[in-house]
Amino acid sequence: MRCDTNVRPVSGNGAGSDTCCGRDTGTTLPTRHHIGSLAAVRLRRQLLARSLVIAMVISLVVGWWWSGSNDDTYTLDSEAGSIALNKVSTGGLLAVVDVRDANGNIISTDTLIGEPLVVNFWFSTCEPCRREFPVLVAADESYPALRFIGVNLNDTPAAAASFAAEFGATFETFFDRDGRLTSAMGVATAPVTLLVDAGGVVRRQLTGEITRQMLDDAIAEVFPT
Repeated sequence: MRCDTNVRPVSGNGAGSDTCCGRDTGTTLPTRHHIGSLAAVRLRRQLLARSLVIAMVISLVVGWWWSGSNDDTYTLDSEAGSIALNKVSTGGLLAVVDVRDANGNIISTDTLIGEPLVVNFWFSTCEPCRREFPVLVAADESYPALRFIGVNLNDTPAAAASFAAEFGATFETFFDRDGRLTSAMGVATAPVTLLVDAGGVVRRQLTGEITRQMLDDAIAEVFPT
């Protein structure tokens, strides 16, 4: 049985389905309600896209303003032979934090204050540290009025002791495995040597590998006899 092409299709349920001879032809036409819904969805998508663009622009502007107005900055070491990632500690105080001695005992750095110090940050696999270590050992013997202290960044006590024994070092080594002192003093790369007066003020910072002449000159300037 064929549908009469002269017969006008009848909407069976008012939802947009065309019927022919009482049967559904499979063609569904959008109603006004559906058309309105699609337009609303498109509008919402457009608004969402515009909102995201505006939010990104605002974030960029705020970030640029914040970076330009942030006062929490510090000077980087730019002396000859230095590594410009290290904060210049000269003029500041030796940070009061906890470190550990070779036996694992917790020691506060404020117990070191009261006498002039030469503080060297090092670790055994650092080649510049290895090259300059004999300089520190010899200076420790030459300047008995100064207290030489090594701050080891990541070695075990056994590895540090073996390294020190190789060069005949007798000065104390403290361990900063959690990086409290290193971070507080702005030390990003080893070696770094600080000359600290009896009041705890960092009077001179030597960044990078030092020679005996460099150390002698710094000591003569900071701790004149």
